[in-house]
Amino acid sequence: MPSKGKNNAGHEGAGPSRSRARSRRRVIAQPQPKAPQATARALVVSETDATARLVGPALGELDVPMETECSIEAARSRLHASDRPAIDLLIIDGSLDGAGEFVHELSLSAPATACVMVSANATLDDAVEAMRCGAIDLIDASAGDQNTRPALQAAIERARVARHREERTERLRRVCRKLNSARHEVTSQVSDMCNDLVDAYRELSGEIDKLAICGEFNGIIRQELDIESLLRVVLEFILAKSGPTNAAIFLPATSDEFSLGAYVNCDIAKDCVDTLLDHLADVLAPRFENRPGVHRYNSRRDVHHLLGPDAHWLPAHTMVAFPCHHDDECLAVVTLFRDDHEPFDVETVQMLETISSLFSKQLARIIHVHNRHLPKHQWGALGDGVDEYYDDGPDDIDLAA
Repeated sequence: MPSKGKNNAGHEGAGPSRSRARSRRRVIAQPQPKAPQATARALVVSETDATARLVGPALGELDVPMETECSIEAARSRLHASDRPAIDLLIIDGSLDGAGEFVHELSLSAPATACVMVSANATLDDAVEAMRCGAIDLIDASAGDQNTRPALQAAIERARVARHREERTERLRRVCRKLNSARHEVTSQVSDMCNDLVDAYRELSGEIDKLAICGEFNGIIRQELDIESLLRVVLEFILAKSGPTNAAIFLPATSDEFSLGAYVNCDIAKDCVDTLLDHLADVLAPRFENRPGVHRYNSRRDVHHLLGPDAHWLPAHTMVAFPCHHDDECLAVVTLFRDDHEPFDVETVQMLETISSLFSKQLARIIHVHNRHLPKHQWGALGDGVDEYYDDGPDDIDLAA
């Protein structure tokens, strides 16, 4: 059994060292105590040190640092000092001149600061007056420090709650300002997005209208394989979209010369319509032979500027004109004109821009169909005799409506 006793001795010897090790670990693990921090700060305003001696012991027991000022002006400067800790409790001698007015002013400008007034021989009237000024309590100095500590403790607690409420309100204000700024930013972004959507819708609507016009117009003209029928359906389509107007289609005859292919007479006297249109074929159509695009002239001044000395043929008219080009060759010139009291709108111009290329392609298709047996350099102009395009039919394709 000696061996068992030896083992016991070994365990007994190791016990104290392990206990010391655990003790050291416990000491190391203990957190360092933090220095107490003041939860409030008091300011005593009195011309003498009697008020400070009265409230000092109670503030010391409550761990409330105390500052002193000798006048109301000095106290006001201290309360407004932003580089120093805020004052939570103001203790003021009620015998100072203007003490009530100062307490009332502070209750309005800094409601989180609790005010306690001290009076040498406080009466009920003094307490009522102190309450009216905004003080939360009145300490009777003649009673000693019997009620001083409870009164100051209640005032400090009330100041703490008011300060917390004020800080919470300020945090809410900051959050509200941030939310309001974010709301304005989101509203601005939503407004921009709505404007973009409106613009996109307008563009899409315009494209859809354009596609609809293309489909409708192309379906009408694709089945026409002779010039006369094609010009007639084109003029009918244009008048249906633009409203009542005079219209003429001029076809190239020879170099720099055009002849009247088809027309619609809306308000021109019948005895002079032929003369007018023949003259426009000479002076108007050549001006647009090499000017791609749809050109609008909404005032008589614009028309006079375009025609110059020949403007007397259209003295009070508004006009739209455009050439029909295919492979850099002018196949026709289309013009609409009517009284300048009814100018052509943007929708009409956009419609003409849409159908002009389709009209040009169909004209070129008809030329190709009727001249496919000839070399291209022998194809005649659209103003040549009709028998050069097809075997029968009238010699003139002018139309009147």
